[in-house]
Amino acid sequence: MKPLWIASYALTALVVQSGAAAAPAGTLLFAQPGTQIVGTTGTTRAATKGDHLQSGERLLTPPGAMSQVLLPDGSLIGMRPDSEVRIDLPAAGSDTKPPVVSLVNGTARVISADLLDAKKQPNFTLQSGNATVKLKAADMESAVVKANDRTPAGANAPGSYQRLVVGSGSVSNANTATALKAGQVNFVGAPNTAPVTLATASPNLFATGRVAPPTASNIGTTPKGVGPSSSPPSTTTPKPVVIPPTVRVPSPPVVPIAPAVVKPCTRFIGKTCIQ
Repeated sequence: MKPLWIASYALTALVVQSGAAAAPAGTLLFAQPGTQIVGTTGTTRAATKGDHLQSGERLLTPPGAMSQVLLPDGSLIGMRPDSEVRIDLPAAGSDTKPPVVSLVNGTARVISADLLDAKKQPNFTLQSGNATVKLKAADMESAVVKANDRTPAGANAPGSYQRLVVGSGSVSNANTATALKAGQVNFVGAPNTAPVTLATASPNLFATGRVAPPTASNIGTTPKGVGPSSSPPSTTTPKPVVIPPTVRVPSPPVVPIAPAVVKPCTRFIGKTCIQ
């Protein structure tokens, strides 16, 4: 029989390990219908507000839906339509390593914790395709475009794209790091290529990460995963409003009133007539 202190130590270790395993990698602040969470074993469940993502689980947003994830450090990941992200926490005992947020496909908006609260420190690494991104008090858009047979001609080249809105950060790949500057678009195309800054990029690139730039063949079409910006004006001809004719009510005939006959007063009390 094991001594009591050994049994107590084993039970305490089991509780600690169970608590570490259950630590959420992210919390869903909202998830539009159709958003799914894929577990590490491949099981799928519907994602709803308040759900916890565990380490290694993937969040998938379908075309037309978005979601937002709160990371443990207070940073936000806004998932756009037709996108996929995975969050991996460091292994037990590796507290010095930050969690890794992997944008597998599609687009996301990333806001670091210190931009929302100056007292906080961001504690995560964004792995956007082949690009490794570090942010400081930053708001950034990221897109991962994958090559497939459905990619339309003239679409954005496969790879990872970053566009810094505010703040600072860096992108690294192939042992080369490049500083991010607000308004510029950075691109990493392959595992062994250095980051480059693009002169221009598709205006719809960060909508879903799969949108072709405007051409003669796609102008006026709705990109995949993006709904129309506004409802088209109604073309139905309005029904005429029928105003009924005014009904005139004849005025009653004027009856002349005979003038009153005033008789002269014949009896007075003082100056008052009493007849």
